[in-house]
Amino acid sequence: RVVSLTANNIHFEVFDDPSVWMVEFYAPWCGHCKNLAPEWKQAAIELDGIAKFGAVDCTRGKEEELLCQSNEVQGYPTIKFFHPKSASEVYKGGRTASDIVSFAKSKADVLGYAKKAEVNQVADQEMLER
Repeated sequence: RVVSLTANNIHFEVFDDPSVWMVEFYAPWCGHCKNLAPEWKQAAIELDGIAKFGAVDCTRGKEEELLCQSNEVQGYPTIKFFHPKSASEVYKGGRTASDIVSFAKSKADVLGYAKKAEVNQVADQEMLER
C-alpha cells in the first residue's frame, strides 16, 4: 500500500522509522504523476515487507509546500529514497514498477532488508505447508 504522507505525519512515518522508504512528491494535476500512480502502487505491492511507499501531495497546503521545498522538490514527480542509516537520495531511474522495484531492492539489500523479508517469506510458506 502507498501511505498518504503530510507535513503532520512524515516525521513519524518516515524519518523516525527504521524501514526503507520510497516517497513520491507529486501534484495531482501533473500528467507524469498520473502516469506514475499505477506503477507506484504496483511497486509498493511487490515490495511489501521490504520497503514502504509513501506519497506527498505538494499542493495540499502551505505546510506540504514547505515540506516539498525542504526536500528540494523542483519538479513533479520527484521520488526520494529514505533510510535513517543512509542519506536521502533522489531516484533518477525509470518510471515503471520494475525499475522502481529494482532500485528499492538494491537499497534494501545493502541495508539487509531484502534478506530479512525473504527469510520471513520462507518461514511463512513453511507454516502454511504444515
